[in-house]
Amino acid sequence: MTINDITDDQIHELIRLPEAIDACRQAFEGVGRGEISNPARSQRVEVRDGLDYFGLDMPAEWPGHCRSRKIIEEYSDVVAGRLARRDAYLEFEDLQTNRIGPQSGSQAGRQSVRLDAGVITDMRTGAAGALGVSFLASRPLQRVALLGTGRVAQYVALACDVLFELDELCCTSRSAENRQAFFDAIGPRLKAPLSMVPSIEDCVSGADAVLMAVPTPKPIIDAHQLTHVDSIAVIAGDSRTRQVTHEVLVGRPVLVDHYEQACVSGEFLWAREQGRGQELALVRNDGGDVMTMADAACGRVPATGGTIY
Repeated sequence: MTINDITDDQIHELIRLPEAIDACRQAFEGVGRGEISNPARSQRVEVRDGLDYFGLDMPAEWPGHCRSRKIIEEYSDVVAGRLARRDAYLEFEDLQTNRIGPQSGSQAGRQSVRLDAGVITDMRTGAAGALGVSFLASRPLQRVALLGTGRVAQYVALACDVLFELDELCCTSRSAENRQAFFDAIGPRLKAPLSMVPSIEDCVSGADAVLMAVPTPKPIIDAHQLTHVDSIAVIAGDSRTRQVTHEVLVGRPVLVDHYEQACVSGEFLWAREQGRGQELALVRNDGGDVMTMADAACGRVPATGGTIY
Protein backbone atom coordinates (compact mmCIF):
# COMPACT_ATOMS: atom_id res chain seq x y z
CA MET A 1 0.00 0.00 0.00
CA THR A 2 1.44 3.36 -1.05
CA ILE A 3 1.39 6.13 1.55
CA ASN A 4 1.53 9.75 0.35
CA ASP A 5 1.73 12.54 2.95
CA ILE A 6 0.20 15.82 1.83
CA THR A 7 0.65 18.82 4.10
CA ASP A 8 -1.63 21.72 4.97
CA ASP A 9 0.70 24.08 3.11
CA GLN A 10 0.40 21.99 -0.05
CA ILE A 11 -3.38 21.79 0.29
CA HIS A 12 -3.56 25.56 0.75
CA GLU A 13 -1.67 26.00 -2.51
CA LEU A 14 -3.58 23.33 -4.45
CA ILE A 15 -7.21 23.92 -3.47
CA ARG A 16 -9.04 27.16 -4.16
CA LEU A 17 -12.05 28.05 -2.02
CA PRO A 18 -14.57 28.07 -4.91
CA GLU A 19 -13.46 24.49 -5.66
CA ALA A 20 -13.91 23.55 -2.00
CA ILE A 21 -17.39 25.11 -1.94
CA ASP A 22 -18.36 23.22 -5.09
CA ALA A 23 -17.00 19.95 -3.67
CA CYS A 24 -18.92 20.55 -0.44
CA ARG A 25 -22.12 21.16 -2.39
CA GLN A 26 -21.59 17.99 -4.43
CA ALA A 27 -20.96 16.01 -1.25
CA PHE A 28 -24.21 17.25 0.30
CA GLU A 29 -26.04 16.30 -2.90
CA GLY A 30 -24.39 12.87 -2.91
CA VAL A 31 -25.46 12.22 0.67
CA GLY A 32 -28.96 13.47 -0.14
CA ARG A 33 -29.22 11.07 -3.08
CA GLY A 34 -27.97 8.17 -0.96
CA GLU A 35 -24.77 7.81 -2.99
CA ILE A 36 -22.39 8.73 -0.16
CA SER A 37 -22.40 7.10 3.27
CA ASN A 38 -21.85 9.58 6.09
CA PRO A 39 -22.35 7.57 9.31
CA ALA A 40 -22.41 8.93 12.83
CA ARG A 41 -19.07 10.10 14.11
CA SER A 42 -17.61 9.08 17.44
CA GLN A 43 -16.21 11.58 19.91
CA ARG A 44 -14.46 11.65 23.25
CA VAL A 45 -14.39 14.54 25.72
CA GLU A 46 -12.21 14.39 28.84
CA VAL A 47 -9.54 16.26 30.78
CA ARG A 48 -5.91 15.41 30.01
CA ASP A 49 -2.95 17.13 31.65
CA GLY A 50 -5.16 19.94 32.91
CA LEU A 51 -6.59 20.71 29.47
CA ASP A 52 -9.92 19.89 27.85
CA TYR A 53 -9.37 17.06 25.38
CA PHE A 54 -11.71 16.62 22.44
CA GLY A 55 -11.30 13.70 20.03
CA LEU A 56 -13.36 13.11 16.89
CA ASP A 57 -13.37 10.16 14.47
CA MET A 58 -15.39 10.74 11.28
CA PRO A 59 -15.74 7.99 8.65
CA ALA A 60 -17.32 8.36 5.21
CA GLU A 61 -17.48 6.34 2.01
CA TRP A 62 -18.45 6.85 -1.61
CA PRO A 63 -18.95 3.18 -2.53
CA GLY A 64 -16.87 2.11 -5.48
CA HIS A 65 -14.92 5.37 -5.46
CA CYS A 66 -13.22 6.25 -2.19
CA ARG A 67 -13.27 5.82 1.56
CA SER A 68 -12.08 8.33 4.15
CA ARG A 69 -11.64 8.72 7.87
CA LYS A 70 -10.89 12.05 9.54
CA ILE A 71 -9.32 12.20 12.99
CA ILE A 72 -9.25 15.41 15.02
CA GLU A 73 -7.66 15.81 18.46
CA GLU A 74 -7.77 19.11 20.31
CA TYR A 75 -6.35 20.24 23.64
CA SER A 76 -7.82 23.52 24.83
CA ASP A 77 -9.02 25.69 27.69
CA VAL A 78 -12.69 26.06 26.73
CA VAL A 79 -13.49 28.58 29.46
CA ALA A 80 -10.69 30.88 28.32
CA GLY A 81 -11.42 30.17 24.67
CA ARG A 82 -7.78 29.16 24.10
CA LEU A 83 -6.70 26.32 21.82
CA ALA A 84 -3.41 24.81 23.02
CA ARG A 85 -2.88 22.15 20.39
CA ARG A 86 -4.79 20.65 17.49
CA ASP A 87 -3.94 17.64 15.35
CA ALA A 88 -6.09 16.75 12.37
CA TYR A 89 -5.45 14.26 9.60
CA LEU A 90 -7.41 12.50 6.90
CA GLU A 91 -6.89 8.91 5.78
CA PHE A 92 -8.08 8.61 2.20
CA GLU A 93 -8.35 5.33 0.29
CA ASP A 94 -8.91 5.32 -3.46
CA LEU A 95 -11.16 2.34 -4.24
CA GLN A 96 -10.76 2.75 -8.00
CA THR A 97 -6.99 2.91 -8.43
CA ASN A 98 -5.83 -0.05 -10.46
CA ARG A 99 -2.19 -0.48 -9.54
CA ILE A 100 0.06 -3.47 -9.23
CA GLY A 101 0.96 -3.84 -5.58
CA PRO A 102 2.09 -6.43 -3.04
CA GLN A 103 -1.45 -6.99 -1.76
CA SER A 104 -3.69 -9.72 -3.00
CA GLY A 105 -7.44 -10.06 -3.18
CA SER A 106 -9.74 -7.08 -2.67
CA GLN A 107 -6.93 -4.83 -1.38
CA ALA A 108 -4.64 -5.31 -4.39
CA GLY A 109 -3.48 -2.07 -5.95
CA ARG A 110 -5.48 0.26 -3.71
CA GLN A 111 -3.76 3.50 -2.82
CA SER A 112 -4.02 5.04 0.62
CA VAL A 113 -3.04 8.64 1.28
CA ARG A 114 -2.70 10.46 4.59
CA LEU A 115 -3.36 14.19 4.47
CA ASP A 116 -3.15 16.97 7.00
CA ALA A 117 -6.76 17.93 7.66
CA GLY A 118 -6.46 21.33 9.29
CA VAL A 119 -6.95 23.48 6.20
CA ILE A 120 -9.43 21.03 4.65
CA THR A 121 -11.52 21.02 7.83
CA ASP A 122 -11.53 24.81 8.12
CA MET A 123 -12.42 25.20 4.42
CA ARG A 124 -15.18 22.63 4.59
CA THR A 125 -16.65 24.07 7.79
CA GLY A 126 -16.67 27.61 6.41
CA ALA A 127 -18.08 26.45 3.07
CA ALA A 128 -20.81 24.39 4.75
CA GLY A 129 -21.94 27.30 6.92
CA ALA A 130 -22.22 29.66 3.97
CA LEU A 131 -23.85 27.00 1.77
CA GLY A 132 -26.38 26.26 4.49
CA VAL A 133 -27.41 29.90 4.58
CA SER A 134 -27.68 29.93 0.77
CA PHE A 135 -29.99 26.90 0.94
CA LEU A 136 -32.26 28.36 3.63
CA ALA A 137 -32.30 32.13 3.04
CA SER A 138 -35.72 33.47 2.06
CA ARG A 139 -34.46 36.80 0.75
CA PRO A 140 -31.36 38.19 -0.97
CA LEU A 141 -28.53 38.74 1.48
CA GLN A 142 -27.00 42.21 1.40
CA ARG A 143 -25.51 42.56 4.86
CA VAL A 144 -23.97 39.54 6.58
CA ALA A 145 -22.75 39.55 10.19
CA LEU A 146 -20.02 37.21 11.40
CA LEU A 147 -19.27 36.48 15.05
CA GLY A 148 -15.72 35.21 15.55
CA THR A 149 -12.30 35.82 14.03
CA GLY A 150 -10.64 32.40 14.18
CA ARG A 151 -9.54 30.10 11.36
CA VAL A 152 -13.04 28.83 10.63
CA ALA A 153 -14.49 32.34 10.75
CA GLN A 154 -11.98 33.43 8.12
CA TYR A 155 -13.23 30.76 5.72
CA VAL A 156 -16.85 31.59 6.56
CA ALA A 157 -16.19 35.19 5.51
CA LEU A 158 -14.42 34.16 2.32
CA ALA A 159 -17.14 31.64 1.42
CA CYS A 160 -19.90 34.22 1.95
CA ASP A 161 -17.99 36.58 -0.32
CA VAL A 162 -17.90 33.90 -3.02
CA LEU A 163 -21.56 32.88 -2.72
CA PHE A 164 -23.31 36.22 -2.17
CA GLU A 165 -23.22 39.69 -3.71
CA LEU A 166 -22.87 41.60 -0.46
CA ASP A 167 -23.08 45.29 0.30
CA GLU A 168 -21.23 44.70 3.56
CA LEU A 169 -19.68 41.96 5.66
CA CYS A 170 -19.48 42.93 9.32
CA CYS A 171 -17.45 41.02 11.90
CA THR A 172 -16.86 41.21 15.64
CA SER A 173 -14.65 39.73 18.33
CA ARG A 174 -14.08 40.61 21.97
CA SER A 175 -10.42 41.29 21.24
CA ALA A 176 -9.38 44.45 19.39
CA GLU A 177 -6.14 42.69 18.46
CA ASN A 178 -8.06 39.80 16.89
CA ARG A 179 -10.33 42.18 15.03
CA GLN A 180 -7.36 43.97 13.51
CA ALA A 181 -5.60 40.71 12.61
CA PHE A 182 -8.77 39.43 10.93
CA PHE A 183 -9.19 42.64 8.96
CA ASP A 184 -5.57 42.59 7.82
CA ALA A 185 -5.74 38.94 6.76
CA ILE A 186 -9.19 38.84 5.15
CA GLY A 187 -10.14 42.36 4.12
CA PRO A 188 -7.86 42.56 1.06
CA ARG A 189 -9.20 39.20 -0.20
CA LEU A 190 -12.88 40.20 -0.20
CA LYS A 191 -15.01 41.82 -2.89
CA ALA A 192 -17.43 43.12 -0.26
CA PRO A 193 -16.49 45.92 2.15
CA LEU A 194 -15.45 44.52 5.55
CA SER A 195 -16.38 46.34 8.77
CA MET A 196 -14.98 45.37 12.16
CA VAL A 197 -17.02 46.42 15.20
CA PRO A 198 -16.49 45.91 18.95
CA SER A 199 -19.93 44.60 19.95
CA ILE A 200 -22.31 41.85 18.91
CA GLU A 201 -25.21 44.32 18.97
CA ASP A 202 -23.53 46.59 16.43
CA CYS A 203 -22.53 43.63 14.30
CA VAL A 204 -25.96 42.02 13.95
CA SER A 205 -27.96 45.25 13.64
CA GLY A 206 -29.51 45.37 10.17
CA ALA A 207 -28.02 42.03 9.14
CA ASP A 208 -29.86 39.70 6.77
CA ALA A 209 -27.84 36.72 8.00
CA VAL A 210 -25.71 36.03 11.07
CA LEU A 211 -23.05 33.32 11.04
CA MET A 212 -21.09 32.44 14.16
CA ALA A 213 -18.04 30.30 14.89
CA VAL A 214 -17.13 31.06 18.50
CA PRO A 215 -15.89 28.29 20.84
CA THR A 216 -17.74 29.51 23.92
CA PRO A 217 -19.21 27.44 26.78
CA LYS A 218 -21.99 30.00 27.37
CA PRO A 219 -24.37 31.57 24.82
CA ILE A 220 -23.23 34.89 23.38
CA ILE A 221 -26.45 35.82 21.57
CA ASP A 222 -30.19 35.44 22.16
CA ALA A 223 -33.38 35.37 20.12
CA HIS A 224 -34.19 39.03 20.82
CA GLN A 225 -30.97 40.16 19.14
CA LEU A 226 -31.84 38.06 16.07
CA THR A 227 -35.49 39.09 15.67
CA HIS A 228 -35.11 40.70 12.24
CA VAL A 229 -32.46 38.32 10.90
CA ASP A 230 -33.55 36.00 8.09
CA SER A 231 -30.95 33.25 8.40
CA ILE A 232 -28.56 32.12 11.13
CA ALA A 233 -25.69 29.63 11.04
CA VAL A 234 -24.30 28.13 14.25
CA ILE A 235 -20.98 26.70 13.09
CA ALA A 236 -18.26 24.45 14.52
CA GLY A 237 -20.00 23.67 17.79
CA ASP A 238 -19.45 20.52 19.83
CA SER A 239 -20.46 19.08 23.19
CA ARG A 240 -18.33 21.64 25.06
CA THR A 241 -19.86 24.75 23.54
CA ARG A 242 -23.13 26.72 23.47
CA GLN A 243 -23.17 29.71 21.15
CA VAL A 244 -26.90 30.57 21.21
CA THR A 245 -29.68 30.47 23.78
CA HIS A 246 -32.36 27.79 23.60
CA GLU A 247 -34.93 30.25 22.28
CA VAL A 248 -32.93 30.76 19.08
CA LEU A 249 -33.51 27.08 18.25
CA VAL A 250 -37.23 27.02 19.00
CA GLY A 251 -38.46 30.21 17.37
CA ARG A 252 -37.56 29.39 13.76
CA PRO A 253 -36.86 26.28 11.64
CA VAL A 254 -33.61 24.49 12.50
CA LEU A 255 -31.85 22.64 9.67
CA VAL A 256 -29.00 20.42 10.85
CA ASP A 257 -25.86 19.50 8.96
CA HIS A 258 -25.77 15.99 10.46
CA TYR A 259 -28.47 14.98 12.96
CA GLU A 260 -26.40 12.57 15.06
CA GLN A 261 -23.67 15.18 15.35
CA ALA A 262 -26.18 17.86 16.32
CA CYS A 263 -27.57 15.62 19.07
CA VAL A 264 -24.22 15.62 20.88
CA SER A 265 -23.58 19.35 20.45
CA GLY A 266 -23.88 21.72 23.37
CA GLU A 267 -27.22 23.39 22.63
CA PHE A 268 -28.97 20.07 21.99
CA LEU A 269 -27.42 18.43 25.07
CA TRP A 270 -28.53 21.37 27.22
CA ALA A 271 -32.07 21.15 25.85
CA ARG A 272 -32.31 17.44 26.70
CA GLU A 273 -30.82 17.93 30.16
CA GLN A 274 -33.50 20.56 30.84
CA GLY A 275 -36.25 18.29 29.50
CA ARG A 276 -36.83 20.67 26.59
CA GLY A 277 -35.44 18.70 23.69
CA GLN A 278 -38.89 18.34 22.16
CA GLU A 279 -39.07 22.13 21.75
CA LEU A 280 -36.26 22.25 19.18
CA ALA A 281 -37.82 23.35 15.88
CA LEU A 282 -36.15 20.72 13.72
CA VAL A 283 -37.14 20.68 10.06
CA ARG A 284 -38.96 17.39 9.41
CA ASN A 285 -40.56 15.77 6.39
CA ASP A 286 -44.18 14.61 6.23
CA GLY A 287 -43.18 11.32 7.84
CA GLY A 288 -41.60 13.05 10.82
CA ASP A 289 -37.99 12.32 9.85
CA VAL A 290 -35.44 15.03 10.61
CA MET A 291 -34.22 16.70 7.43
CA THR A 292 -30.66 17.88 6.91
CA MET A 293 -28.57 20.10 4.68
CA ALA A 294 -28.22 17.13 2.35
CA ASP A 295 -31.99 17.29 1.81
CA ALA A 296 -31.76 21.03 1.25
CA ALA A 297 -28.99 20.55 -1.32
CA CYS A 298 -31.36 18.26 -3.23
CA GLY A 299 -34.18 20.81 -3.16
CA ARG A 300 -36.35 19.06 -0.56
CA VAL A 301 -36.35 21.90 2.00
CA PRO A 302 -38.14 25.21 1.29
CA ALA A 303 -36.13 28.43 1.59
CA THR A 304 -38.04 29.92 4.51
CA GLY A 305 -35.16 31.37 6.49
CA GLY A 306 -34.18 29.84 9.81
CA THR A 307 -31.16 28.41 11.55
CA ILE A 308 -28.41 26.19 10.17
CA TYR A 309 -26.86 24.05 12.88
